[in-house]
Amino acid sequence: MCAAAFGLVLGWTGLAHATPATGEVRAAAPSATVSVLSGDGDAVTAAECYYPVYSGDGGAMVCFNPTGEHLYICDNASDGHHPVARYYRSDSSGLKTKHADVGFGTCLDHNLSIPDSGWINYQACNYEGSTQLSCGSFSGRISANG
Repeated sequence: MCAAAFGLVLGWTGLAHATPATGEVRAAAPSATVSVLSGDGDAVTAAECYYPVYSGDGGAMVCFNPTGEHLYICDNASDGHHPVARYYRSDSSGLKTKHADVGFGTCLDHNLSIPDSGWINYQACNYEGSTQLSCGSFSGRISANG
């Protein structure tokens, strides 16, 4: 992947096992350390997440931390567009969509409440306003039991 696709990733480990976990997140799971905007937008903190997926153009990245069920939606390119997570979850029907207006190099923490026996399956997309520009592949079912 090109360097621009990793613009906001502070750390990256575990590329050998890209299959989503069905139980606890394994130590060898692909992971990323990302910069997350605070609720008021004034501060940025680092967060760990697993199984990152990217939009087809690399402008958006989405990853998940099962501890607390945090879905991180990240702007991965200074292209003037914004990242979007599209996801399915075991305890809800239909495709859900969450837009993030965070700016290049930062992520939105979309805090979910999924039962420990549940799962999430997500996709990263890059949007201009309400127009979808590019989406990547879905992650596969990731366990919410961290």
